[in-house]
Amino acid sequence: MARRQPVRRRLVVDNEAASALLRGPDAKRRQVIEALAAADGGAVVPTAVRAEAGWDRRAGQAALANQLVPDDDPLDRPGADRAAELRAVVPAASVVDACVAVAAERAASRGSPVEILSSDPADIAALAAQLGGRFDIRRL
Repeated sequence: MARRQPVRRRLVVDNEAASALLRGPDAKRRQVIEALAAADGGAVVPTAVRAEAGWDRRAGQAALANQLVPDDDPLDRPGADRAAELRAVVPAASVVDACVAVAAERAASRGSPVEILSSDPADIAALAAQLGGRFDIRRL
């Protein structure tokens, strides 16, 4: 009899979560670290989020963030096209929120549930409704 693989959750962080991880108040930073620890499938940060949060992976103060969230979701041509498509459907969403949604959709394509840690759950929920996959939105 084959053993079932445990469901592995992947976490996508938005700008506020990235900012809290880099230089936020201790309580908010702890909340982000707890969410990262619960993401047994790893975590990813969209490159658009890193740019908005000022997260330079080469900077010494980014060492903890780099260790906890080692993977970037790049804003490549297909990702930019998908983000533009999503913004056309959900015009209230920011460019960065659309990039978070694209990263979540890419993570979900692996078949695992995805949690999105966001300070803007309304726009993220509207975007997630346009995506393929299973998403849980956690307010930060």
